[in-house]
Amino acid sequence: MTLNPSSFNPLWISVVEPLRRRIVEGELLPGQPLSENSLAAEFGVSRTPVREALRILMEEGLVEMLSGRKLRVVDPKLEHIHEVYDLRWIIESEAIRRLAAAPAHAEVVCQQLDRYCHLGDEALRDHDRKGLARANENFHEEIVMAVGNRRLHAQFKTIYNLISLYRHQTLRSEHWATQGHTDHAQLVKLIRAGQGEAALKLLRRHLDEAERVLVERLTLKLEEGEVSAL
Repeated sequence: MTLNPSSFNPLWISVVEPLRRRIVEGELLPGQPLSENSLAAEFGVSRTPVREALRILMEEGLVEMLSGRKLRVVDPKLEHIHEVYDLRWIIESEAIRRLAAAPAHAEVVCQQLDRYCHLGDEALRDHDRKGLARANENFHEEIVMAVGNRRLHAQFKTIYNLISLYRHQTLRSEHWATQGHTDHAQLVKLIRAGQGEAALKLLRRHLDEAERVLVERLTLKLEEGEVSAL
């Protein structure tokens, strides 16, 4: 696959963006080795832009370096999973508190959340896991944006791809894919009704269950010695 990047963009952008997408969407599996030479040949570039793209993905937590400078798609670690879900709770719970205190703004946000719930309905009906993941991501990002803090949102975006990677893993559970989507619809109802405490309680359970499903999957693979097959 030879790329023809815009003359205004450095070559590494034409590598990092599709590579990031493939990792986040599960086309490249956790633990899968990455070769600079193979990627350079695939993208039709030298190793330099590939190396820069991999460096950026390392900073984002999507790629990790092993001994001997070998690179691979990151394998989720239990402590990293907890940190990410703890951060989600801190940010999203504050957003819901602010929405509960601003009914007019909450209704505007809920209309957008309704849209993502509808897209999730369609994805579930069509057994479209990628479509469901996108609807899921947009739903939660809309909640984060409700905080109304651009700097906070920018910081959140720095780890959002890692969150997306985890989300694609949890949605491999058919039960959680359905239950998590049902939670979204109920959360919108509670926010719209001004039931802030009930919404927070549901969000807490929702995030705890998502974390539990991911940890369960990871633990099982660790026990089987097949982490890279997550």
